[in-house]
Amino acid sequence: MEKRWKGLSFPPFVGVGPMASLQSRATCRWQPPGEGWMKLNFDGAARGNPGQAGIGCVVHNWEGKEIAALASPVGINTNNWAELMALVEGLLLCRKLEVKFLDIEGDSAIIVNALRKGSMPNWKLNTLLSKAIDLCKGFHRFTINHIYREGNKRVDELANLGANGIKLLSMPT
Repeated sequence: MEKRWKGLSFPPFVGVGPMASLQSRATCRWQPPGEGWMKLNFDGAARGNPGQAGIGCVVHNWEGKEIAALASPVGINTNNWAELMALVEGLLLCRKLEVKFLDIEGDSAIIVNALRKGSMPNWKLNTLLSKAIDLCKGFHRFTINHIYREGNKRVDELANLGANGIKLLSMPT
């Protein structure tokens, strides 16, 4: 596979090979990024598809300390649109925090694979995906990885708050 932009590390595509075992999902745990890196976890939620949607994202430092968190309602949208919007808003948050080295994690294999590949099967989402790709170009280095929902609980809670109409932003002053 050809790299579409500088700085991206390509692990294998998510979803290739046998389905994950229940044990793998049950033992999935969030891990802090490597020293000097920050980690962005993102998630979207929709009450129906489409339905009332919300986004959530959290930025942690390499010590595992939560640096910033966001929950926001995003109107009536699909779950994939909400996932992608959560990624874009999380990347914007990281840019505000002047993050240089970023490990990105999400539980949507569709969004993770689309970002790695540089396109979406759903053409309606390609404009938003292009925005995410452009934002990624602003980091010195970044990775994009899939994490099971069981390891992404904090942002799942935030996305559900957003879908419930609650807006929250915490970041350093």
